[in-house]
Amino acid sequence: MKDFRNFQHVRIITEEGTIANGDYIMDEVIIRCRNGLLSDNTDENGELLPAIETRDGNHIEHWNNGVLHCENAPAIVDNIDKYECWFENGVEYPPKN
Repeated sequence: MKDFRNFQHVRIITEEGTIANGDYIMDEVIIRCRNGLLSDNTDENGELLPAIETRDGNHIEHWNNGVLHCENAPAIVDNIDKYECWFENGVEYPPKN
């Protein structure tokens, strides 16, 4: 699956012309936005929900206020295409060992 890294710093507007806020399901992908920006969220049990994930869980992306971000873990994990990318505050870096 192609990742969404080109959406960094992009405010997402819905088809109705409003700023995206909340969860959206597009085909097999769940997208979470806060104030128009891709951003992780938490569920009612306090579990972290990635900003982007496929329903089958084979692709996830962690975002914080419109930039790819995950501390001490990859921000993008794709189990089908077998790759992961590490980002902090929107900047890609080599994996920490």
